Amino acid sequence: MMRSASKGLFSVFESFKSWFGKTSSDALTPQVQAPILSAQQIHALGDEVSQMATKSVANPKASEARKQGEQASRYLGSGMEYEESRRYEPGDEVRRINWRLMARTGQAYTKLFQEERQESWTLVLDQRQSMRFGTRHHLKVVQAVRAAGFFAWQAQQSGLPVEGIALSEQVRNSATFEGSGTFERFMEFASVACPPLAVTQESRLYDELLVCQQRLQSGARLIILSDFKDLDDATLQLLAALQDKVMIKAVLVYDPVEKQLPSLPGLKLQSLNGDFEVSQLSAQQSKAYQQWSAQYFDHKIQRLNQVGVTVVSLSTEDSLQVLNDQLSVGGVYASGS
Repeated sequence: MMRSASKGLFSVFESFKSWFGKTSSDALTPQVQAPILSAQQIHALGDEVSQMATKSVANPKASEARKQGEQASRYLGSGMEYEESRRYEPGDEVRRINWRLMARTGQAYTKLFQEERQESWTLVLDQRQSMRFGTRHHLKVVQAVRAAGFFAWQAQQSGLPVEGIALSEQVRNSATFEGSGTFERFMEFASVACPPLAVTQESRLYDELLVCQQRLQSGARLIILSDFKDLDDATLQLLAALQDKVMIKAVLVYDPVEKQLPSLPGLKLQSLNGDFEVSQLSAQQSKAYQQWSAQYFDHKIQRLNQVGVTVVSLSTEDSLQVLNDQLSVGGVYASGS
């Protein structure tokens, strides 16, 4: 009984989102091809995040990777530290001979060096249809891009390379950005227009996490900004496996109306295809929806926490200072999952 009621309420939830998406799209038709954030807005965002007092970012997974060690490298250069010596083999360069060990043993040894792997950040941006919705201040997709900019700025200040993955009708991958222009270049990638479209199939979070599992090195950091609409058992199992080698943080983006429907006289809710319409929700229906939505979001957070993923919730009406405060107070900066 409860399950069928939840399904019905979820239909109302989706229909309400569709109604707002439709009105917003009609009103903004000339601007749908505009970037998510303009150059001026990106500049203002940079000013905003630069004024936040953020703590230094620590990644225990990176420390664990260094302790465990990677495959030894025979090459010298920056970012290398001495690992061990082995017997000299024909073809080894003379400059790599361990002369001190040779003096003690009378035999030639070649130095092997361990490559110091630099921590890298990967930001997964959900820009699919469910994220192109909002009733307060920003669309969810805009707030996700703003939050991604917050992390891109941190990576730049820490001198860390960062790359982006945008989930939409198709998957877009950025180059790896590093250096003083990291923030601006990442934001240009993240702000590519994603107008509301009628699509039959979208990219899945699971599929891209599978790619990340194969590609990301131990000690990397993975930050996912999404409403996690397709968080299922398979995705959770994959996140648990990823969590063994990389540090994962999740930013759950939501709109306030997804948690509590507004009380507006004469409000009509209609799906985009016109198959579903509600002229007025009763007080009982509104209360039931609010209870269901609270369980819906709490359940997502609990399931992510159970596989070791730290979650921060961010409303479309929140400032990025709210995100910064949550990360600081919750210890997310200083501790891994």
